Amino acid sequence: MFQCIIQQRNGWIHVPNQEFRDVFPDIRLQLNEQLRCLDIRVESQISLIQELQEFYRRRGEVELDYSKSLEKLAKNLQLRHKEQKQKREQWPMFSSYACWQQLIQQTKSLARDHATLADIYSTQLVQRLQTVYDDSQRIYKKCREVGYEIHEEILRVLQELHTTMKTYHGYQLDCREAEKKLRAAEVQRAKVQQSIPKEKLERNKKFKVIEKEVLKRKNKYTDARLKALKAKNEYQLCLEASNTTIHKYFVEDLSDLIDCMDLGFHSVISRALMLHVTADQGRCRQVLNNSELLSHTIHSMDSRADKQKFLEQYHTAFMIPKRLEFQGQQSEDLLLQPQKDLPQPSLTTIVECELQKALSAEMDSRLAQLVARTNHLRMESDEIWKTVETAEINLLEILNQKDYDVSGIFGTGNTGSDNNSMQSFQLQYNYQQQQQKLNESLSTPQSTKLRHDKQEIEEFYLSKIREYILCTSRIARLDSKAEFLRNALTKDSTVHTNVLNKVLIPKRKRIGRMNISGRPKLFGGSLEEYLEATGEDIPLILRSCIRVINLYGLHHQGIFRVSGSQVEISNFKEWFERGEDPLAEVTDASDINSIAGVFKLYLRELREPLFPTIYFDHFITLAQHESKQEVVTGIRKFLQTLPRSVVCVMRYLFAFLNHLSEYSDENMMSAYNLAICFGPTLMRAPEDKDQVQYQNQVNALIENMIVYHEDIFPKDLVGVKYEKYITSDTFEDIDIGDSPTEPNTEDPDTQSEDDSDTYEATALFDFEARSERELSFRKGDNIQLYNQISNDWWRACVNGKIGLVADKFISLKIKGEERSGEKNSADFHMKSSSSEESVRKRSHSVGAASLAQNTLSTMTTTNICDINDVIMDAKQDVIDGSKTQKYVYHDDPHSFETSMDYLVVASNNTSVSLSEIPTDLVINPTAPEEVQDTSKNEHIYSNSHFKFE
Repeated sequence: MFQCIIQQRNGWIHVPNQEFRDVFPDIRLQLNEQLRCLDIRVESQISLIQELQEFYRRRGEVELDYSKSLEKLAKNLQLRHKEQKQKREQWPMFSSYACWQQLIQQTKSLARDHATLADIYSTQLVQRLQTVYDDSQRIYKKCREVGYEIHEEILRVLQELHTTMKTYHGYQLDCREAEKKLRAAEVQRAKVQQSIPKEKLERNKKFKVIEKEVLKRKNKYTDARLKALKAKNEYQLCLEASNTTIHKYFVEDLSDLIDCMDLGFHSVISRALMLHVTADQGRCRQVLNNSELLSHTIHSMDSRADKQKFLEQYHTAFMIPKRLEFQGQQSEDLLLQPQKDLPQPSLTTIVECELQKALSAEMDSRLAQLVARTNHLRMESDEIWKTVETAEINLLEILNQKDYDVSGIFGTGNTGSDNNSMQSFQLQYNYQQQQQKLNESLSTPQSTKLRHDKQEIEEFYLSKIREYILCTSRIARLDSKAEFLRNALTKDSTVHTNVLNKVLIPKRKRIGRMNISGRPKLFGGSLEEYLEATGEDIPLILRSCIRVINLYGLHHQGIFRVSGSQVEISNFKEWFERGEDPLAEVTDASDINSIAGVFKLYLRELREPLFPTIYFDHFITLAQHESKQEVVTGIRKFLQTLPRSVVCVMRYLFAFLNHLSEYSDENMMSAYNLAICFGPTLMRAPEDKDQVQYQNQVNALIENMIVYHEDIFPKDLVGVKYEKYITSDTFEDIDIGDSPTEPNTEDPDTQSEDDSDTYEATALFDFEARSERELSFRKGDNIQLYNQISNDWWRACVNGKIGLVADKFISLKIKGEERSGEKNSADFHMKSSSSEESVRKRSHSVGAASLAQNTLSTMTTTNICDINDVIMDAKQDVIDGSKTQKYVYHDDPHSFETSMDYLVVASNNTSVSLSEIPTDLVINPTAPEEVQDTSKNEHIYSNSHFKFE
């Protein structure tokens, strides 16, 4: 009777097929079926929640078991390590030990992480899902009650509709019966009217009776019809109400009821599962952090550092033994010396002279044989070394193959839905291919052949290493014999210098190539490897720190003894480690203690100290000598064993320390105090040695090296030398850029108005051309400039050759006058060694400046200048404020104090003649424009720059 009204907003439609309309002929059965479907739905939701609970409960158990297994693994490894501590006491000497420790720590961390995951899964997630389970059941019961109540209301409305319908049908039947009787009465009346004439109708009793019957039937029909119409209206109202109720229920109420059942269900489920997601994300971050830490530890493995730790640990076994001394009669050496005191040579002396000549001839012959044999062996060793290098490269190519990347086999499985079967199949196929490649990589014939080739190369490499070591040992023995014979024959006083240069010239060959990517390690690295990798003669940190201390810290009291700011030292360390110079813009002594701190920190953290530990006993023996000559000779012999680059750095360092000790009356850092500061850093005592016992000997040796550094280090040693008077822009730090690679587009013969004149310049430094376009010149050369093609380069002519010269290497001159102040890049002024000295000198130069002005005013009238008077007058005003004869240079190019300093120093040393005074100080009496205008007197001394050797 009633059709199901379907909800369109949920995708339902009216079913036109009659057989589907008859599925639920009774609305009650349809409503009951709805409740049954909702019961099935909530049961499915609850079973799903229960399944999730069971999954996380078991997943928590698995994670807990895995955590316990990892923790047990770490504990067992640590326990075994503790039990075998004596056998493994050498492990810390290897950098791979840090990887083992990192793996143990990561295992512990992984165990804690999985224990946390187990707690999250089995406790928090299960509890949250249980809350969802309870809430779903409770809400469904309430919603089912509401739905049942709505069903009852619908049935009540339908029952009311059924009642009104029955009433309507009853009244409709009565109305039809009354209508039939009325129609019958009207038919009967019509028959009577036809049978009786019209004039007799009103008096006919039969007609009157029939008329009354018709009226009676008419009244009954009217009443019945009225009741039927009222019943119809009531029925239609109930019908509309019923239809509206049923429609609202199916269209709105039923959907709202289901939404109410699902209210918060997915949100709570999502929150519970997001707990899993965030836990996985946190675990992934931890895994990535552990991987990065392990990767950093792996990349920090250093075989050279392991070797250094090993040698330091067993330094007694690897300490170089003392030299074997000659055992024999000392008088034998005397026989070789000519006895000049005897008035007449004895027969013994004559015999000795003849024997000496014969021995010398034999020694000459043997020396020639040794030299020839040594040259032959050296050529042979070079060939062997080339073979070793080739074999080493091939072996490293095999050992450094990048066959460790298996990241591609993870995450290639089907982790999504199964809707796209082709995509799932492709992912599964890729995963299987990756697994097959991984499994076959260790069992294929190619890998077997690779291992066989590696073993062959290893055997060949080791055999060549054996030949090379034996050959070089033989060469060393023959060289020592040849050197002894050469010394015995020549008796040259410069033999040590020649020997040192000869030993340091060959570049040390290293077995095992270091894979250095980027800049080598500065702090904690090897000095020799750093210099070899960067090509620098002196590390940037030493050059920069020494430059700043030279300029602003020589007079700083307690330099290297007062500690600086740790924050600044750390910042300086990071900058230098990146290859940058944080001290390039330093113009004062405000951070001088921090600069000195990072200077000492670098030397202290060197992997191999400047004085190797294996020579420590030798150093202590040298320190016990009282004779200066013995100490110097012993140190010079030690320097012969060091690489040339390290010796250059040591020479640079000790020259600086010697210069610093010259100002000990102000900075309180004598050579002994500096030795106390740098002794433990430069010469580390072995751990098993008494640090206090040997510290005095170490300090004494360092002090001797500071004091006698000029005698210890040969002057003809190739390399950068320390300069006492450093400029603000040193030769090494001048950045002239690269010369222009593109030719000048302008016609060189066509010059602009500004470049129409040629200029003259003087070379300030020696410059070696780096390309065909650049010109080489020497300090003091006259250079003719044509035009400036960039900020750093001029087009010029040197010795008849046209090319490019660097702007910062020349001093520009203008026709008719000296122009040092017009162009900053052409100024070359020596700065003060420290900021305090500069201030002190400036304060004492005020009187000298005023005296000079008076002197020049007098000269304007006479046009004659007695240079000795100027010297003596200036001396009286300046000498009182000068505590020490340090030659300082100031920034002001037009300051008079530079000239006065020179005059005072010259007058204190010796009598000065006009020939000894720079030409810039001699006033030219034929220069009327300078004499007449006193405001230009400063130009007379504007180019007075001196450098004292």
